[in-house]
Amino acid sequence: MTDRTPLVVDIGPLRETHYTGIPNVVAEICDRLLLEEWLDPRFVLDGRWVATESVRRCLAARSGLGLAEGLADRPGADAIPDDLRAAGTFDRAVALFTDHRPPRRTYAREGKIVYDLSMILAPECHPAGSVAMYTADLAEQVACSDVLFAISEATARDLVWIYGVPPGRVRVALLASTVDLARAGRVRDAIAGRPVEPFLLVLGSIEPRKNAGLVLEWVTRHPEVLDEVRIVFAGRQAWGETFASMTDAHGLGPAVAGGRVVFMGYVDESLKAALLVGAAGLIYPSLFEGFGLPLLDAMATGTPVLSSVSTSMPEVVGDCGYYFDPYEPTSLHAAYLRLRADRASGAVDGLVARARRRASAFTYDATYRVVLDGLFPGCAGGR
Repeated sequence: MTDRTPLVVDIGPLRETHYTGIPNVVAEICDRLLLEEWLDPRFVLDGRWVATESVRRCLAARSGLGLAEGLADRPGADAIPDDLRAAGTFDRAVALFTDHRPPRRTYAREGKIVYDLSMILAPECHPAGSVAMYTADLAEQVACSDVLFAISEATARDLVWIYGVPPGRVRVALLASTVDLARAGRVRDAIAGRPVEPFLLVLGSIEPRKNAGLVLEWVTRHPEVLDEVRIVFAGRQAWGETFASMTDAHGLGPAVAGGRVVFMGYVDESLKAALLVGAAGLIYPSLFEGFGLPLLDAMATGTPVLSSVSTSMPEVVGDCGYYFDPYEPTSLHAAYLRLRADRASGAVDGLVARARRRASAFTYDATYRVVLDGLFPGCAGGR
């Protein structure tokens, strides 16, 4: 009989080819749990028991491309309980579900990470099929989880409000930035005081929830802004109206052709860091977030943020940014004018310094500690 404690982890988000957002969160947690000598981790993907070495390789590459290789030949996840029973450790087994989970219990203690409840509170921001799939048995998933890890106080409040979850079953595990600060520093050194044409960066996939249309409406109403700065959109085309059709609908074809409005599509983590360093500011117009990682990335690199004052985003930004109503282009313009005035006066330097300090207080070590303590109450750093 082994003294190691079994931990079964469903790693669904790690199947993504490029790790951003949620896959990065799951990767950071898995990196740390693999270092725990008192744990016996078993990984599950798409109902299959994944080899630990395959998980290590994908974590090192920050890509799930290799996870699919040979997956069909792996044992089913239902073989894990039998294996643990044979080892005499089933009664001590704990499970962590990093996204969806079966609506029934299997192990002695089970936890689930909840990123946001936008599928319920803002279904218009998602494809109807995704909403139906995500919410089909979500109440059962919540009910059979011993502990729920919410990535913000906003998400924790939503869990208590919508499902009546006792607050004691919810742990707030705030996230952290994974922006490549070394890359950002090299870019900053390369710029080294050279003049860079100012641009505002809009980070996020093109989909209704990310609300890129607000920014396009703003520059349509205030075309003089495009004489001062370029507007650069970076993020994959997800679902809903395409970026090209949105710019055409706003009559921004000439601005796109002239390079005043730029759509870069998906950018990797290295290019994201470079863009943040060069940007005069980040605009984050999202309607609904579970956390708001791009805001923290910008703060960590010293880029001023213009943030939607919605859901979890004020928890991230605090008093270190410029807020606007995500439904009002006029409000965004007022935030932009405040940033412009603070740049002219030099006041933005103090704000950026505060933002960097605030960003540094968010760490994945702290995130992981909340998750570990929630799964193993009283573990106090190990067994």
